[in-house]
Amino acid sequence: MKKDTIRGIAALGILLILYILIAFLIPFVKTAVFWVSFLFTLIAFGVVAASIYIAFIQNPEAKSKFYGFPIAKIGVMYGAAQLLAGLTFMALGLWIPVWAAVLVYAILLGAAVIGLISADAVVEEIHSQDGKLQKNVALMRALQSKLNQMAPQCDDPDAASAVKKFAEELRYSDPVSSDALAEIERDLSAAVDELQSAVIDGDSAAVRQLCRKASSVLAERNRLCKLNKH
Repeated sequence: MKKDTIRGIAALGILLILYILIAFLIPFVKTAVFWVSFLFTLIAFGVVAASIYIAFIQNPEAKSKFYGFPIAKIGVMYGAAQLLAGLTFMALGLWIPVWAAVLVYAILLGAAVIGLISADAVVEEIHSQDGKLQKNVALMRALQSKLNQMAPQCDDPDAASAVKKFAEELRYSDPVSSDALAEIERDLSAAVDELQSAVIDGDSAAVRQLCRKASSVLAERNRLCKLNKH
């Protein structure tokens, strides 16, 4: 368990202890409003703990933590509002009807739950889109990695220059794949594999020729990318 997680749990535990001490050391009249306020505030501590868990602990990677801040913010805001309302109603328990306290607490809790569900749905969708994007750029990234390893293997300066030029063209092309590009990308992958074999064999003339061929296939892919975006 990371230090930040331990600190967060410890801070929430200390706040809970302080709240219990305040609730029972201050001579509040123990009316029905007091006990309803106490119960709903304990629930609020649980909601805060759950929101922090979902936001930062459930998915510990940095990106998930960044996306989780809105979830934690909703939980903390609800906890603060419930704590303030609960202590206020405890102090005014003799003059506030139980139904009014329950109604206020229920509204706060309902709003928090709806907010948490909505925020979690948004974060889940962002994660889903991120996963699709990573999958969709995997092919072009793999081809780029192959090309980056080829140029240093070329003994002929002209062949190395041709590989570097094609690598730059690939680098600045649209990295996102799609179903519409599947066929042309298979051709591009095959061209890069042929080029890699020529580099390994030290066939400089074939390297230059295959670079031109691969560049032509890439240009066609770029054209199809633009067509599919309109």
